[in-house]
Amino acid sequence: MVLIFDFDGTIADTFKLYIDVMRKIHHEYNFKYIDDDDIELCRAMTAKEIIQYLGISPLQIPIIAHRIRGDFTKRMTEQKIFTGFDSVLEGLKQEGHKLFILSSNSEENINIFLRLNNITQFDAVFSKSSIFGKSRIIKKIINKNKFIADDVYYIGDETRDIEAAKKINIKSIAVSWGYNNRKALIDKNPDHIIDKPQQLMSLFAV
Repeated sequence: MVLIFDFDGTIADTFKLYIDVMRKIHHEYNFKYIDDDDIELCRAMTAKEIIQYLGISPLQIPIIAHRIRGDFTKRMTEQKIFTGFDSVLEGLKQEGHKLFILSSNSEENINIFLRLNNITQFDAVFSKSSIFGKSRIIKKIINKNKFIADDVYYIGDETRDIEAAKKINIKSIAVSWGYNNRKALIDKNPDHIIDKPQQLMSLFAV
């Protein structure tokens, strides 16, 4: 199988860092401060709904996304892989699955994280700068490598990851330990939803 993973909130436990950065820069871009009561509320929203809720202008999105990636770079050495994910990746690789990362985070940040956490199982890392939609890049990965779409899964923690997979008719696996909560993910009807990394092994057991 071909397993394409999201990064933030799926492999890397960066949600707290994301909240910290958004709180730090909210006054610079004049959007709503995310207080503690907002966090679970936002976890139930789509990316577009969060942007509207925080009062972020569409014109600001590329600028803010660039700023977030820059602040992530400064603190990427502090970030950890979700417990058990490293052994799951090793098991999946040993069983012959092809593993990729596709993320809106920067390739530099992802590679720093992989190196510091001794993660070597991925065949390639792809960065998509837009926060909306990854379907076009996934399609390019499939076409370039001549993969069979039925063999491809996109694994992510946000509703937009499920939407991207559905758009190009590949299977989706939602993980409940990331940015969106379980109910928000279920509402988008992924092919599978899992609550711990080890469940990937049972899904793809040879």
